[in-house]
Amino acid sequence: MINLPGFFSSDGDSAKPVEPKLSDSAEGERKLMMQLQEGLLLDYAQRLEKFRKQRQALHLHVSRLQPHNQRDPALRAAAAAFDPMILDNRAQVFTLFKGDIVVVFAAKHRDEIEAALVRLRFLFADDPLLEEDGNGNDPFATWYVLANDYPAFLRLTQQVYAEQEERRRVDIERDRPRTNRTPRQTVERRLSLLTPSVLGKLEDALKRTDLSNLIRHQSVSAIVGRSRPQHMFSEVFVSISDLRDIFVPDVDITSNTWLFQHLTETLDRRVLALVVAGHDRSLSGGFSVNLNVRTILSEDFLNFDDGIAGGLRGTIVLEIQLFDILANVGAFLFARDFARERGYRICVDGVTTETLPLVDRVKIGADLIKLIWGHDLMAAHEAGDDHPLTTAIARSGRKRVVLARVDNDEQIHVGQDLGLSMFQGRGVERLIQGHATKGPPSQSVVP
Repeated sequence: MINLPGFFSSDGDSAKPVEPKLSDSAEGERKLMMQLQEGLLLDYAQRLEKFRKQRQALHLHVSRLQPHNQRDPALRAAAAAFDPMILDNRAQVFTLFKGDIVVVFAAKHRDEIEAALVRLRFLFADDPLLEEDGNGNDPFATWYVLANDYPAFLRLTQQVYAEQEERRRVDIERDRPRTNRTPRQTVERRLSLLTPSVLGKLEDALKRTDLSNLIRHQSVSAIVGRSRPQHMFSEVFVSISDLRDIFVPDVDITSNTWLFQHLTETLDRRVLALVVAGHDRSLSGGFSVNLNVRTILSEDFLNFDDGIAGGLRGTIVLEIQLFDILANVGAFLFARDFARERGYRICVDGVTTETLPLVDRVKIGADLIKLIWGHDLMAAHEAGDDHPLTTAIARSGRKRVVLARVDNDEQIHVGQDLGLSMFQGRGVERLIQGHATKGPPSQSVVP
């Protein structure tokens, strides 16, 4: 055996592996990422109940392997064996705190999973756990045919989550005597800043997670007077608040603008892949996606474009944040021209009441502007045509402005009095639900 300094001790007759000690911050990040994986596993298992007839699962007992087979390089290699299936949404992979791996997949992909398992058996061929006992038992891999074994699989995920909760309780009890934090200080400590290291681990977890359960839709609707909302198109997005609560509840993922921007590019790619794969049947009509400029110029967008029927491109709106446009005007102009040549519509998103007077929609070359509700609109409503916001709305084209994040009827009425007719937000969703029983929804129409 080769004795590598720092990794093996020379005490005794034989060298024994010595694992490098993680720093407190690194260990904390590892625990955080494993916690979110285990929480996601339980949530995913509960959602599987309605679809269990077509699903199977594999539990790899990596924690039973010899210690030298449980080091990070080996664990990463084990998880990577399923990467091709993750990228194509053919399997979901969860890495647990103690090192075990759980794979959930459609039954029709069983052969591919078994092929990956063959590679893993070769990787760990020297481990006694993989030796055949002659009785057909397999201590390394447990299979679940969820049509029959769903209760047992659900119990496994519940047990994993219960063990996580117990670890968290122990950690809290251990830390309590060392500090005299007030409840407010405890909350502030938990909302730690987003760091490159945490971002990397979060993005790695996102690659191995089915994000379809985090996809949200919100209607952009035309509302004229007291008439029922007329659906124009749906914005498709990943809820950032839900993502934070599920993945990193102790981290403020928006605390660093540029790291958060990088995260949104990762989400862009996943949303585009899900849309083009046809996982959401409700997107047969018009819809919008919020993308970074760099995403539109990427190969991921080209793959998305290849998967969209030519006749549908005119019903798809690409929303781009104003600050992203200003960060690289040249790249935006190139992306805008490319997208419009392909038939897509462009919407400038993230425009506030403070920035609207500075934005010229026509010069930017956008089809729409999404204006975020602000209380300054009340002042503009009261002041009439002389207010700078009223002038800015008129210059942008009242029929080209979507008033977003409206929460109630009053805000919609203020927008209408300012000449606006397109709205988005919780207030609109409530109106749609209120009219849901009065007839079929109108079809999507992109302006």
